Amino acid sequence: MREKWLRSTTLFLFFLILSKMTDAQGLSNDSLKNYPDLTYAVHLYYTSAGENAHLYNGYEYMTPDRRIKGDPYFLTEILMPANISYDGTHYQNIPAIYDMERDLVVINRLNQNFKISLISEKLDSFSLQNHTFIRVDRDSVHGVELMTGFYDKLYGGKSTVLVKRRKVVLDIPEYNSFRVEYREQDVYYVKFAGHYVVVNNKSSVLKLFRTKKSEIKSFLRKNKLKFKSDFGKTLVAASAYYDQLTS
Repeated sequence: MREKWLRSTTLFLFFLILSKMTDAQGLSNDSLKNYPDLTYAVHLYYTSAGENAHLYNGYEYMTPDRRIKGDPYFLTEILMPANISYDGTHYQNIPAIYDMERDLVVINRLNQNFKISLISEKLDSFSLQNHTFIRVDRDSVHGVELMTGFYDKLYGGKSTVLVKRRKVVLDIPEYNSFRVEYREQDVYYVKFAGHYVVVNNKSSVLKLFRTKKSEIKSFLRKNKLKFKSDFGKTLVAASAYYDQLTS
């Protein structure tokens, strides 16, 4: 009876504060940070809802083959705090990892050391380790074809920079045999003039932004940015500068 009362009270508090917030402005992850009462109410609601929360609906996650050298995860195999937009609800600071080989976001079941993968079709976006991943449905109309999956959104302006981060399993020759290991293979895309374009080196980027090629080369040189040193960072800088020049 007490648990039912707590859940009902928490739910009432959550929606009461939520209604006041939405009367004033749109609700987002950033706005939650500015309203500690609302954040606390959300925390209480999820705690009381427990396993009934939609977030904990998923599939059993099968651990990768440990005989393969390395791991399939983005940056770390340790679960790290993530903000997740799932099934129409925003969840904050949920320990998660991103399996780049299978394109899956993985969490533990509530209060259990049992991993589940979230249902990808219900997962709109997630932020992990200062990277924001968005789900893109297969797009064969706007330029190069983008396969359905999660893309790291590096920059969003007039142009948009996405990277598809993948890890694949390769057989690497070693003496008279092979070793099996994970290798990362990233593909960068720029949405330019409404079309996606693959860029993979300096010349392809400068060709895309050819109307401002000399200005961009000068800007990158002045700021000591090199595609060979950090392709993603330099691509974002070039895209942002092009948007600035053409705004």
